[in-house]
Amino acid sequence: MAKFIEITIDGETTVARLHEDAAPNAVSRFWQALPIDETLRHVRWSGMASYVLVESLRDESIPLENRVSFYQPGAICLRPEHGEVAFSYGQAQARDHRGNNWAAHIATVEGDTASYLAAIARTKRGGARSITIKRQEG
Repeated sequence: MAKFIEITIDGETTVARLHEDAAPNAVSRFWQALPIDETLRHVRWSGMASYVLVESLRDESIPLENRVSFYQPGAICLRPEHGEVAFSYGQAQARDHRGNNWAAHIATVEGDTASYLAAIARTKRGGARSITIKRQEG
């Protein structure tokens, strides 16, 4: 049975499906880290995305399963070397001051995503936002 998470930003809640089959180890570690209450900030070098840093996910032994460099809108990706979870609202890439990198694509938002993607995009001009990520029960 598929696992889902609920993500709330600025009162907007959406659901994402975890990619257990494609990234079983990375998803398992992410699932163990829930719930997450953090500050969502816009990326500096990566394009149309925001991120949170989760200290318990900062672990280079977490494999880069379902490996991607480019993020599509609605993708949720983990860069374990930083403990970074990225949320894309448009075209983005796993980048930092050293250049292009890779991430584990661990989940994708489902359903009507317009208000969720807009909430993430507001971090670009409006600054940091509170984000809550928890297991969807049921």
